[in-house]
Amino acid sequence: MEQVTLKKKQVIQVEGTGKEKNLAFANALNQIHNRVLKEKDDVIVRIEPLDIQIVKADQETYTERFLFFFLPRIRADYRVVLDVTVEITLIEMDTVAFIEKKVTDPNGLPLPFGKRKRIQKEAN
Repeated sequence: MEQVTLKKKQVIQVEGTGKEKNLAFANALNQIHNRVLKEKDDVIVRIEPLDIQIVKADQETYTERFLFFFLPRIRADYRVVLDVTVEITLIEMDTVAFIEKKVTDPNGLPLPFGKRKRIQKEAN
């Protein structure tokens, strides 16, 4: 058999938000798989992050109050934009040669009465 897997490197920019810093990073990194699948029509075997660069990291803080006056507390939202260099191991569908075989329909049902009528008509 021949070698069918191919390795490619690609830089993907992802963005994530969350109530905590680690949730924002986790949200961004979870988007890598979907982004790679949208761009490639080939079979993806493995996606391995090699390098992560932080493009932008923002923290938005605001004061939240109960009934506009009571119990003030400070809340924060985090947003990160990352450039992730990934190595993608894939199988290119263009290089795979499929052998075509003609077979009967595996889901089809044989009709028992159809053959008898034909045989009787041929005999007459």
